[in-house]
Amino acid sequence: MRVRGGASVTNLLPTQKQNLKRFGRADEGQALVLTALALVVLLLMAGLGVDVGYLRYQKQQLQKAADAGALAGATALSYNGNWNAAAGADVNANGFTTTKTDGTTNGVTITVNSPPKTAGDPFQNQSGYVEVIVSQPQPTFFMRVSNVYAVPVSARSVASAIAPGSPCILAMAPSGPDTFDARGNIGINSSCAIYINSSDSLALDKKGGSGTIKANYIGIVGNESQSDLTGVVSDLSSGQLPVTGIAPFTDPLSNVPPPTPNLGCTQTNYSTNGSAALTPCTYYGGITIHGSGTVTFASGLYTLLGGGMTVDGGSTLSGNAVTFYNTYDSTHAYGGISIGGNVTTNFSAPTDSSNGGIPGVLFFQDRSVPITGAGSTFGGNSAQVYTGALYFPTTAITYKGTPSLSADSMIIVGWTLEFRGDVTLSNYTFLPGGGGPITGATLVE
Repeated sequence: MRVRGGASVTNLLPTQKQNLKRFGRADEGQALVLTALALVVLLLMAGLGVDVGYLRYQKQQLQKAADAGALAGATALSYNGNWNAAAGADVNANGFTTTKTDGTTNGVTITVNSPPKTAGDPFQNQSGYVEVIVSQPQPTFFMRVSNVYAVPVSARSVASAIAPGSPCILAMAPSGPDTFDARGNIGINSSCAIYINSSDSLALDKKGGSGTIKANYIGIVGNESQSDLTGVVSDLSSGQLPVTGIAPFTDPLSNVPPPTPNLGCTQTNYSTNGSAALTPCTYYGGITIHGSGTVTFASGLYTLLGGGMTVDGGSTLSGNAVTFYNTYDSTHAYGGISIGGNVTTNFSAPTDSSNGGIPGVLFFQDRSVPITGAGSTFGGNSAQVYTGALYFPTTAITYKGTPSLSADSMIIVGWTLEFRGDVTLSNYTFLPGGGGPITGATLVE
């Protein structure tokens, strides 16, 4: 054996031989081996961490796609649309398709169920809910040393549009005081929210000390002083104050297209002083109803082309699955809706578009009407029922009752709003039997 400098072991001095033997018995060599083994274990753990992190990331992406698909499906379901196609389209839009661009499969499976079918789930077999399951095998990197080349990853989501949406009472004017004006012994009790878009410090004005305005949430864009909001409660259960300084909002029905008038059936300056049965038509000059007769409206779309609608006396009006489209043209001036006197009404909006109406919309004002256009008044006696949306995005609405006015499944959108009397409003999103102008689809799982 040779050592540094070319000398052999046999030629070493005694002290050198002793040092060499001591080195052979030292722990440094064992520590080196243990360190190498530890590094291998650490590398394997790091590799496992990379694989787990990657799989977790892919799980999050699948969950986003499933959530988007469930919301889209629930929204389409509430409109009686193709919920299966809507859910699949949104899953695809989030990057998960069953085939690649070259036509080859990539292992993605998309399952859409309504009602949900997952055993043991609290929403299993419940109508009104959409379940979306997205799965795809994901490749591994370091786990391949254990012959694990792919791991199945899936995500599941359930959404519904049955739950009430928010809000259902909206004053759209972006400025000015009294855009939400409550007068007299007012009693508004709403299980959905009130939004007021005005930036004015007196956007909500409650006149008089009696009565209350209650909603599950009240949001005001203006920084109104809480001292000016006596008798205004933003939470039905805990008495929370209204929230001021919220962000401005836009028309919640802006995406709902206006209806197409039926020009195959027309009436001009229609008026009646007694009982009558009306059919869906285009009414040039509007509709006027006097007297105390019973007037029924067959299901469908009523286009009020100029003149609006005026009802007084003691008439009784009824119409199921009806939409009134209030519009105008160059020769027929716009007119508001005026229902007063001792009138009794029972109107409900369509739940689908089969008869030409708008699902969930009872009155639809032409959006091109200027804000100086005539306002509309909904009143009469205590037996008032309006099921659907009162949509007047650029004109004022006065809503009153003596002594009480009750409406279920309703939304009110007006440029400004004035309330008089006792008003009770509940859920509007999902009308009895289906449909609705605002779906309010929410994830439940």
